[in-house]
Amino acid sequence: MNKASSIRSELSRSGAKKKPGLSWTVVNGELYQFLAHDRSHPRSAEIYVELEKISRELIERGHEYDSSWITRPLAEDETIESVLCGHSEKLAIAWNFVANVDTTFIQITKNLRVCGDCHQATKLIAAIRRCRIVIRDANRIHHFDPDGHCSCNDYF
Repeated sequence: MNKASSIRSELSRSGAKKKPGLSWTVVNGELYQFLAHDRSHPRSAEIYVELEKISRELIERGHEYDSSWITRPLAEDETIESVLCGHSEKLAIAWNFVANVDTTFIQITKNLRVCGDCHQATKLIAAIRRCRIVIRDANRIHHFDPDGHCSCNDYF
């Protein structure tokens, strides 16, 4: 983590900005956008309740949150789980389960690459919830099937 901290410090001194994680999804014909750790949605409380429910289901099925995908020190009020569950694609997935009338197929577009923890979690979410989730990220299109596999064969 020291090397990452030093790189972040150097980037900060140079004025470089990290591109925020953004995800888009269409629910019931309307386009929604989510930033990582976004709480601006009018139904944000419901989204975070659904995220907690999804997180419990993941843990019950053996998912362990992978802290190697966290590239900054945690704040005092943060946990590994809270940081990783706040990724924009997980917010978009949760919103679909809260508001979409048909959750058998969920489609999300993301401006950055999907992190490994989100990739593993999404495979398991698709299996637990028996749905298809398609995420188009900066590198490829991932098709997560209800059998818990991804079309990229974990090459991302």
